[in-house]
Amino acid sequence: MTVESKPLGKKSAIVTRATLDRQRGAFERFSALTLLLLSFAGTVAALSGGWASLRTDPRLAPIVGGIVVQLVLTATEYWYGAGRGPWRYRLSLCFDMVLTTIGYGPLFVPWLTTYLTAHGIGELARVLSWGIVGAVALALAWWPEKTLID
Repeated sequence: MTVESKPLGKKSAIVTRATLDRQRGAFERFSALTLLLLSFAGTVAALSGGWASLRTDPRLAPIVGGIVVQLVLTATEYWYGAGRGPWRYRLSLCFDMVLTTIGYGPLFVPWLTTYLTAHGIGELARVLSWGIVGAVALALAWWPEKTLID
C-alpha cells in the first residue's frame, strides 16, 4: 500500500510532499540499517564484556563472535519472519533482544534507575529500567526486519 500526498500548491513551501514521498523509502531503509548496526554493536559489546572492556581492551574473538552471532540471528529472523517459521523467528528475536539488552543495559540502566527513582518509582525502578532497555532492544531487533524485508 503506497501513501501519497495531494499537492496543496502552497507558494511558501520549500519542499513538496511529492519530494518527501519519493525520499521516504530511502530514509526508512537508512534508519533500519542504522538500527541494525546498533543491534550488532550491542551484541558485540555483550560478548566482549561490556563497552568499557571493548574500548580499553578490544579482543578479536568476541568482536568476530558478536558479528557472526548477530548475522546468524538476523538471517534467521529474515528467513523465518512473516509466519514462515514462527517459533524459529521468535526464538532468534528473543536471543537478539537479550544480547542487545545485555550490551546496552550497563550504559542506560543506571541512568534510568536514577531518573525513575527521582520521580517516585521506588524499588521497582531498576526492574523497570531493564524492562525499558529490553523493549528498546526488541524494537532494534524487530524494526529492521519489518522495514527491509518485503
